[in-house]
Amino acid sequence: MKLILLSIFTSVFAIGTPKTRSEGTVDGIFITSTDPISGRTLMIEEDEYSVWVYVLNSDKQGIDFDGFLCSVVDPESIKISPKEATKNGNAPPLTTTFANKYSYIKNLKSKDIKIYWKQNRIEIKLKKEMYLIMDLESKTSYSKALSKDCYYGNTL
Repeated sequence: MKLILLSIFTSVFAIGTPKTRSEGTVDGIFITSTDPISGRTLMIEEDEYSVWVYVLNSDKQGIDFDGFLCSVVDPESIKISPKEATKNGNAPPLTTTFANKYSYIKNLKSKDIKIYWKQNRIEIKLKKEMYLIMDLESKTSYSKALSKDCYYGNTL
Protein backbone atom coordinates (compact mmCIF):
# COMPACT_ATOMS: atom_id res chain seq x y z
CA MET A 1 0.00 0.00 0.00
CA LYS A 2 2.79 2.46 0.90
CA LEU A 3 4.55 1.80 -2.43
CA ILE A 4 1.36 2.50 -4.35
CA LEU A 5 0.91 5.74 -2.43
CA LEU A 6 4.46 6.80 -3.09
CA SER A 7 4.09 6.28 -6.83
CA ILE A 8 0.81 8.22 -6.83
CA PHE A 9 2.44 10.90 -4.71
CA THR A 10 5.46 11.14 -7.02
CA SER A 11 3.28 11.51 -10.10
CA VAL A 12 1.17 14.20 -8.41
CA PHE A 13 4.25 16.22 -7.49
CA ALA A 14 5.82 15.68 -10.89
CA ILE A 15 3.07 17.69 -12.57
CA GLY A 16 3.26 20.50 -10.01
CA THR A 17 0.79 21.01 -7.20
CA PRO A 18 0.20 23.52 -4.45
CA LYS A 19 2.25 23.23 -1.28
CA THR A 20 -0.69 21.61 0.50
CA ARG A 21 -3.14 19.40 -1.29
CA SER A 22 -6.03 17.45 0.15
CA GLU A 23 -8.58 15.12 -1.27
CA GLY A 24 -11.63 13.64 0.37
CA THR A 25 -12.79 10.74 -1.73
CA VAL A 26 -14.72 7.57 -1.19
CA ASP A 27 -11.34 6.09 -0.35
CA GLY A 28 -10.84 8.53 2.51
CA ILE A 29 -8.55 11.41 3.37
CA PHE A 30 -5.36 12.03 1.42
CA ILE A 31 -3.35 15.18 2.14
CA THR A 32 0.14 16.20 1.11
CA SER A 33 2.12 19.11 2.50
CA THR A 34 5.61 20.40 1.78
CA ASP A 35 7.51 22.71 4.10
CA PRO A 36 8.64 25.69 2.00
CA ILE A 37 11.80 26.13 4.09
CA SER A 38 13.18 22.60 4.44
CA GLY A 39 11.53 21.06 1.39
CA ARG A 40 10.40 18.07 3.50
CA THR A 41 7.10 16.51 2.51
CA LEU A 42 4.47 14.58 4.41
CA MET A 43 1.41 12.60 3.41
CA ILE A 44 -1.67 11.99 5.51
CA GLU A 45 -3.66 8.96 4.46
CA GLU A 46 -6.84 7.37 5.73
CA ASP A 47 -7.17 3.63 5.28
CA GLU A 48 -10.06 1.40 6.24
CA TYR A 49 -9.45 1.77 9.99
CA SER A 50 -6.97 4.57 10.71
CA VAL A 51 -5.31 7.79 9.63
CA TRP A 52 -1.51 7.73 9.36
CA VAL A 53 1.03 10.45 8.65
CA TYR A 54 4.13 9.63 6.60
CA VAL A 55 7.20 11.87 6.45
CA LEU A 56 9.01 11.20 3.20
CA ASN A 57 12.75 10.95 2.73
CA SER A 58 14.35 14.16 1.50
CA ASP A 59 14.50 12.73 -2.03
CA LYS A 60 10.78 11.76 -1.80
CA GLN A 61 11.69 8.18 -2.83
CA GLY A 62 10.50 6.47 0.34
CA ILE A 63 9.05 6.90 3.79
CA ASP A 64 11.43 8.24 6.44
CA PHE A 65 9.09 7.58 9.41
CA ASP A 66 5.40 7.58 10.25
CA GLY A 67 2.95 8.51 12.98
CA PHE A 68 -0.48 7.32 14.06
CA LEU A 69 -2.98 10.17 13.90
CA CYS A 70 -6.29 8.51 14.88
CA SER A 71 -8.74 5.70 14.29
CA VAL A 72 -11.75 6.25 12.02
CA VAL A 73 -13.41 3.11 13.38
CA ASP A 74 -14.21 2.69 17.06
CA PRO A 75 -11.60 0.21 18.38
CA GLU A 76 -14.34 -1.34 20.56
CA SER A 77 -16.29 -2.32 17.45
CA ILE A 78 -13.46 -3.95 15.47
CA LYS A 79 -14.06 -7.67 15.23
CA ILE A 80 -11.52 -8.51 12.51
CA SER A 81 -8.15 -10.00 13.43
CA PRO A 82 -5.04 -7.87 12.75
CA LYS A 83 -3.78 -10.57 10.36
CA GLU A 84 -6.98 -10.43 8.30
CA ALA A 85 -7.05 -6.62 8.34
CA THR A 86 -3.52 -6.33 6.94
CA LYS A 87 -4.14 -8.60 3.93
CA ASN A 88 -4.86 -5.61 1.67
CA GLY A 89 -1.75 -3.71 2.78
CA ASN A 90 -3.34 -1.60 5.52
CA ALA A 91 -1.75 -1.14 8.90
CA PRO A 92 -3.44 -3.20 11.61
CA PRO A 93 -6.40 -1.43 13.23
CA LEU A 94 -5.82 0.15 16.62
CA THR A 95 -6.69 -2.31 19.36
CA THR A 96 -8.38 -1.43 22.63
CA THR A 97 -5.08 -2.21 24.39
CA PHE A 98 -3.56 1.01 22.98
CA ALA A 99 -6.72 3.10 22.53
CA ASN A 100 -7.95 5.94 24.72
CA LYS A 101 -10.83 8.41 24.66
CA TYR A 102 -9.08 10.47 21.95
CA SER A 103 -8.36 7.57 19.57
CA TYR A 104 -11.61 7.44 17.64
CA ILE A 105 -12.63 10.46 15.57
CA LYS A 106 -16.06 10.07 14.02
CA ASN A 107 -16.67 11.65 10.59
CA LEU A 108 -13.17 13.12 10.24
CA LYS A 109 -12.82 15.36 7.17
CA SER A 110 -9.75 16.82 5.47
CA LYS A 111 -10.78 20.32 6.58
CA ASP A 112 -10.51 19.18 10.24
CA ILE A 113 -6.76 18.54 9.83
CA LYS A 114 -4.24 21.37 10.17
CA ILE A 115 -0.49 20.96 9.61
CA TYR A 116 2.09 23.23 11.25
CA TRP A 117 5.70 22.98 10.12
CA LYS A 118 8.16 24.01 12.84
CA GLN A 119 11.97 24.07 12.74
CA ASN A 120 12.57 20.50 13.95
CA ARG A 121 9.07 19.07 14.16
CA ILE A 122 5.66 18.86 12.56
CA GLU A 123 2.54 19.51 14.61
CA ILE A 124 -0.83 18.22 13.45
CA LYS A 125 -4.12 19.33 14.94
CA LEU A 126 -7.50 17.67 14.56
CA LYS A 127 -10.48 19.95 15.09
CA LYS A 128 -8.15 22.53 16.72
CA GLU A 129 -6.64 20.04 19.21
CA MET A 130 -3.00 18.93 19.08
CA TYR A 131 -3.00 15.26 18.07
CA LEU A 132 0.40 14.43 16.67
CA ILE A 133 3.94 15.77 16.99
CA MET A 134 6.58 14.34 14.69
CA ASP A 135 10.16 15.03 15.76
CA LEU A 136 12.22 15.36 12.58
CA GLU A 137 15.56 14.96 14.37
CA SER A 138 14.81 11.77 16.32
CA LYS A 139 12.30 10.49 13.73
CA THR A 140 9.83 9.80 16.52
CA SER A 141 6.09 10.43 16.57
CA TYR A 142 3.98 11.33 19.61
CA SER A 143 0.22 10.78 19.35
CA LYS A 144 -2.62 11.92 21.58
CA ALA A 145 -4.61 8.94 20.24
CA LEU A 146 -2.43 6.35 22.00
CA SER A 147 -2.84 5.26 25.62
CA LYS A 148 0.74 3.97 25.90
CA ASP A 149 3.94 3.72 23.88
CA CYS A 150 3.75 0.86 21.41
CA TYR A 151 4.52 -0.11 17.80
CA TYR A 152 2.03 2.57 16.62
CA GLY A 153 4.18 5.29 18.20
CA ASN A 154 4.59 7.12 21.50
CA THR A 155 2.04 8.91 23.63
CA LEU A 156 1.75 12.67 23.48
